[in-house]
Amino acid sequence: MKNIQKLMAVLVVAIAFMGCPYGTDIAIDEKPVVKIIPSLIGKWEQRSSADYSYKVTKTDEFNYKIVKAKVPSADKKEETSASDRTVYFGFISDVAGDKFFNIYDSSSSPQTWYLYKVDMTEGDNMLKMASVTPNITEKFSTSAELRKFIEKYKGLSFFFEKDQDSYIKTGK
Repeated sequence: MKNIQKLMAVLVVAIAFMGCPYGTDIAIDEKPVVKIIPSLIGKWEQRSSADYSYKVTKTDEFNYKIVKAKVPSADKKEETSASDRTVYFGFISDVAGDKFFNIYDSSSSPQTWYLYKVDMTEGDNMLKMASVTPNITEKFSTSAELRKFIEKYKGLSFFFEKDQDSYIKTGK
C-alpha cells in the first residue's frame, strides 16, 4: 500500500508540475554557479490554477528549495497533510543568456532532473516557465554535453513544450 501511495504521489507530481517534462540523470551544471535570484524567493501561485502554492526559499547562496502545497478550498476547512506537499530542490543555470531551472523531486529515487526555461522579463512578480520537451531522446553522460545540446537547440520551436506556465508572486 505504501509503495502504491508513493507511486501515485510521483505520478501526480509529474503531471501537476507542468506536465511531464524532459527528465535527465544530470543537471546542466555539475555544480551550481548562478547565485540565488532574490526575486524568486517567496510564495507563488500558478495563474491558471489556484490549487497549489509554491514556496521558494534558498538553502544556500546557489540552491533553492521549492515546496508545492495543496491550497485548501475556501468553502472547506481542510487540513493539509504531508501527502499534500512535494519538496523539490534545484538551482539556476545560465545557458548563453537564458536561465534554466534544474529541479528534482526530493522523494524520488533515482534522482531525475527536470529542466525549465525561466523568464522574468515581465517583472519580479511574474514568472514564466517553459519545460524542455520530453520528445528529446538523447542521453548525456556529462553536464558539458547537455549544456552544448541545449545551446545548440534552445532556439528551435520543438525544444520546449508549447504551453508555458505563468506564476504570480503572492507573498514572501
